[in-house]
Amino acid sequence: MRQTQRIADSYRAATVKGAWYGPSLAELLARISPELATTRPVPGSHSISELLQHLLLWNERIRNTSDSNALPPWRAEKDWAEPPIPWNELVSTWSQSRELVEEKIRNFPIEDLAKQVPGRNYPYETLFHGVVEHTIYHSGQIAIVLSMLQSRSL
Repeated sequence: MRQTQRIADSYRAATVKGAWYGPSLAELLARISPELATTRPVPGSHSISELLQHLLLWNERIRNTSDSNALPPWRAEKDWAEPPIPWNELVSTWSQSRELVEEKIRNFPIEDLAKQVPGRNYPYETLFHGVVEHTIYHSGQIAIVLSMLQSRSL
């Protein structure tokens, strides 16, 4: 199996179904109401909606990165400053973006995996593994926030 196929399969498991560690992100999102999505578990923390919107932002940045379009620099103040997207629209948009990111990884030329990502000092292989890791990281946060919010309503 090609390296890009393995990375794309890992991304699919983390985002759709088949994660070895628990529910995928899509499985978690299916259990979240718009009300829960926008509720902060504690003051000053991120809501589930904000976490998913952050993942969407980075999906789109990664998806649009090419030789002619550098990956924008990471700036915390901009990553969390996007205007909120209504929950159902956000889930739908993230799902579409997720499919396109998986497709980009799956169809990426194997010979280009070692090429440096424009705007970064690492190769595409690192970027693609990174999107899997980033998704798992924030999925864990979403699972914890969901658990905290659900325990309040018991």
